[in-house]
Amino acid sequence: MWNSKESGFSLIELLVVLAAISFILLISHHHYSNRKNEQDFKLWYQQFELDLILLQKQTMITNDYHALQFRSSLNIYDLRDDPFSSPQIRREIPEHWKLSMNTLNNPIRFTHEGNIRNPGTMRIEIGKNRYFIYFPFGKGRSYYVKNQ
Repeated sequence: MWNSKESGFSLIELLVVLAAISFILLISHHHYSNRKNEQDFKLWYQQFELDLILLQKQTMITNDYHALQFRSSLNIYDLRDDPFSSPQIRREIPEHWKLSMNTLNNPIRFTHEGNIRNPGTMRIEIGKNRYFIYFPFGKGRSYYVKNQ
């Protein structure tokens, strides 16, 4: 027979289960947002690398001025054939990213041999993650290192 005092869950049991579920959701959301930021940066960096390759090859083939110029106030960067022309390619940088040129000169240019003209570093901050992009002397392009 049913005893009415023993059927169902108590309020404390329900609160414990809800607290556990909330905690699990909080941890998974934090992990998801970090993963999404990481993936967004990797996709952006892949496109940035392809733009650097294009810039390097154009400079080597034509022996003309070609540059990649960051406009951090507008959250964009442009590939230009000369400093006064309209951009050949324009790419957006997400608004919540903080871009700073540590020792890297703006614009980025290559020599006719394919080396970067002024090596240096730049930093991109996405939330708590920091990505340092290095343009070493004597190397063709760049690489990045993630620091938290």
